[in-house]
Amino acid sequence: MLLIFATVRTWRAYRRASRRATALSAYVLAEATDLERLTVQLNEHGFALEHTAAELFPKLERLSLILGQPLVAATIPWLIRRALGRPYRRR
Repeated sequence: MLLIFATVRTWRAYRRASRRATALSAYVLAEATDLERLTVQLNEHGFALEHTAAELFPKLERLSLILGQPLVAATIPWLIRRALGRPYRRR
């Protein structure tokens, strides 16, 4: 009985972390798209940002892929709590 309960809780936690990771990844991708659009607009108006964009966008895409992993997204709040020495508070 305890094994079933633990399995269900683990599965629900995994699904929740997966949803959060997907949302975070989508947000980062949307922000990268907005930055790319702004860069193109600025380049049209005479600013030379090609070099910056060429370095920045691959890094943002890599970050988006890393944050898209459910275990990474679930671990980040835990690491922050441990680093700050604060216990987990439920809302």
